Amino acid sequence: MKERAILLKNVSFISSRRVVLNDIDFHLNKGESTAICGVSGSGKTTLAKLIAGYLKPSNGLVQNDLKTQYVSQQDDFSELSGLPSNYYSKRYEFHDYEKQISVAEFLKNCLRKSETSTEDLDALLVDFKIENLLSKNLLALSNGERKKLQFVVAFLDNPELLVLDQPFTGLDPASRKRLSSIFEKMYTNGVSFVIICGLDEIPPFVEKAIVLENGQIKKEGKPNDFQDNSLDSVFKPSFSAEVPFRNNSENFKTIVEMQSVSVTMKGKSILSDINWRIESGECWALLGHNGAGKSTLLSLITADNPQGYNNYLILFDKQRGSGESIWDIKQKIGFLSPELHIYFMRGKGVLNTVPNIHSQSSTYSRLTGMDVVLSGYNDEVGTLSKPSKLQEEMAERWLKLVGLPDAKYMLFVNASLGEQRVLLLLRALIKNPALLILDEPCQGMDSAQINYFTSLLDYICTEKKVTMIYVSHKPEEIPACVDKVLTLKNGKVV
Repeated sequence: MKERAILLKNVSFISSRRVVLNDIDFHLNKGESTAICGVSGSGKTTLAKLIAGYLKPSNGLVQNDLKTQYVSQQDDFSELSGLPSNYYSKRYEFHDYEKQISVAEFLKNCLRKSETSTEDLDALLVDFKIENLLSKNLLALSNGERKKLQFVVAFLDNPELLVLDQPFTGLDPASRKRLSSIFEKMYTNGVSFVIICGLDEIPPFVEKAIVLENGQIKKEGKPNDFQDNSLDSVFKPSFSAEVPFRNNSENFKTIVEMQSVSVTMKGKSILSDINWRIESGECWALLGHNGAGKSTLLSLITADNPQGYNNYLILFDKQRGSGESIWDIKQKIGFLSPELHIYFMRGKGVLNTVPNIHSQSSTYSRLTGMDVVLSGYNDEVGTLSKPSKLQEEMAERWLKLVGLPDAKYMLFVNASLGEQRVLLLLRALIKNPALLILDEPCQGMDSAQINYFTSLLDYICTEKKVTMIYVSHKPEEIPACVDKVLTLKNGKVV
């Protein structure tokens, strides 16, 4: 008989007077693995944190006898690096007088707290193909590179149980396949897994799955016993006058033009000889492997990277450096990225809301969902100017449109990850921008939400003639309006 290692009995969890989980019974034997699935807001992450010991139940029994590591969907590297401000573009600025922690220094500190040898660490770096990142600044890593580094750190302690929240999010197809292979090897060696993912992403070695709905277990069994019907949904919402998006009043001819653009950091080439022209109304997909240079390329367009001044770069019919301010450019752009999401989860007084950071302090972020949407008017993060009555009315219309009217009062940090992404997408849309830049916008959303928002983007880009740059590692998430592609490989256009 297998040894039972994890037991949850009659477990409930209540947060801000909202029942997140209700009467959960769950067990896992040593050496077994399970997947937790369900729509956004169903309680998946909360259940995973209870199993890992990161949360205590409001009611019921939680027993875990295994040495456990929890890997959240979002990392805490910005906090660990000591970044003092909420200024997003800080990651692209490197000054000699500032101490910037490298990946090698970060891992050296982690190694001191573990029982793993340097040789084992080197082997992990090779397994994940990130040994070339050691000299890189911790904050300069791409979304996918940060995800891989998260796993290396988690594996250093030789855990008996790995609790993973959306481990494949942000990874290119080759990296997802490699990660699944690494998991299977660890499973063969006796490591148990609890993995939050979609039913279509469950690794082959996982024996069982549970599906949550409204905080309760709706189904459980072998992954092949049930399918995610929503993945095959033919749901196609129709949009018309209810979408509160106005045509941008400014008429630009050239949104972006780059000629022989190159970017180097610490003497290393990040982008080389990039030529790209985006006309008004065009919709582009920006593709490439993790670390290909996509985020750096976007940082030139969003005016977050000062090396835009050193290159031939035209934004909204004006050459960069011809007198426009950073905020003049940002006012014309609606932007969403995984890194920006992290910045809404950190800052003064929100230590207990940052993934993997624990504080006994009772302080928390007071930004509501409404605040986050309204912050898009002035590209604010963590602070909020006083909005006008019209701006508030527009935000309420957007919230009602996407089925989140209660988010007006709900704290952003208490929303599910999928709901947070929806709110940040509304933040990008709220000011009717001339250019939408959406970097992996659907991370954390369930398939129905993805279907809804790709349809919404199709409507906005087609009917309102909005220009868009869309980044995704999943072709099925790219809106149908996208008909042009730029692909990067190792910092060059291919």
